[in-house]
Amino acid sequence: MNVAACNICGNVAGNRRWQAREKMDGTLEAFDYVQCSVCGHLQLETPLADMGKYYARNYSPFHVRHIPPLRRWLYRLRTAPALGRPAPLGRLLNLLKKPYYCYWLEQTGLRRGDRFLDVGCGAGALVRILRCAGLESTGIDRYFPAAASGAAGDGVVQRRDLLDETGRYRAVLFDHSFEHVPNPRELLAKAAAILEPGGCVIVRIPLSDSFAMYRYGSNWVQWDAPRHLNLFTRDSFGRLAGQCGLRVETMVQDSSSFQFWASEDYCHDRFFHSPESFAQSQRYDHFTRRQMRDYARWAKWLNRMGAGDQATFICRRISEDPAGSGAKTPPRKTNP
Repeated sequence: MNVAACNICGNVAGNRRWQAREKMDGTLEAFDYVQCSVCGHLQLETPLADMGKYYARNYSPFHVRHIPPLRRWLYRLRTAPALGRPAPLGRLLNLLKKPYYCYWLEQTGLRRGDRFLDVGCGAGALVRILRCAGLESTGIDRYFPAAASGAAGDGVVQRRDLLDETGRYRAVLFDHSFEHVPNPRELLAKAAAILEPGGCVIVRIPLSDSFAMYRYGSNWVQWDAPRHLNLFTRDSFGRLAGQCGLRVETMVQDSSSFQFWASEDYCHDRFFHSPESFAQSQRYDHFTRRQMRDYARWAKWLNRMGAGDQATFICRRISEDPAGSGAKTPPRKTNP
């Protein structure tokens, strides 16, 4: 049987077929994926006609959460250093635990008042946080339920497609949404086209060339069949960025213990939305506290080794490359 060509590099020779099952809701419906033998890219073999049914109302990114005033003040305080502002108390709080988004935000050069677009933002939790910090942030999500949008009532999230966007932005973010789209090349090129001069595209995605993928296979939690249509490697994303006129300036490794405990749950048929999963129960019925500490320690080590299961890529237009148009420079690597 013929195997589909790679969406990124076009290779057809030696590609491998995988089968993965839906495990977030536990339907166990099977889906075929193809892994490229050249760039390692992993993709759903046959596009589905109706993806909307796999984004039910209980899909966690669609839960609208309003930010109370005290927490709003804390977000503003802790995000200020990443936006280049002096905030001694914020820096002190971040020494205890820095918010995940600050690790990549501080690499972008963004400042208060900059226009920021979050594509596939769900209910817009991060959009609201960054608004508290002073960015002029907007979120769009083509799958966001109309009822949830009405419940939010603040206009932060709009139900529309990036391809219909006409504004210009200092930064365009795909925060774990890029792997959900059937047309990644078209969307990345569009994101590059609507950047202001000196702006950046930020892509935070799972990585299939990771230790967790090779350890757990189709039980790897971030496979998330069939919602994840394209699972990138460092190589395949770099190739795609170049095809869209972008260069990867910085890669921030930011995987967490989630890659271990959630994948272990899947190995034992404890599905993400099932009451007995750690994600729902937050009880230590299946893991000890020591195991959880070990998972967190292993995640940090994998980030340092470049083998974690997710990363944030900060990309800028090749035409604005200070080293010269088209010059190839290796991305700077950082990790929490």
